[in-house]
Amino acid sequence: MAENVTFRPKRPKAELQRAFGNVSRKINELLDQALATANPVPKWSDVLKSQRPAITDEQWERCLRPE
Repeated sequence: MAENVTFRPKRPKAELQRAFGNVSRKINELLDQALATANPVPKWSDVLKSQRPAITDEQWERCLRPE
């Protein structure tokens, strides 16, 4: 499913097409690059391999105590 997003470029459309060819494809590439570096999705395998946080005896007892 495609969604339409509009923008107002500062340069003429013909200039953008000469520079990039398919402008929509180039914009999508740039958005993908920006989103990939801005919010990397952590892999669950990496989370599971990391060391568990250390807890105190008091915290452990609180977990075992019934409410």
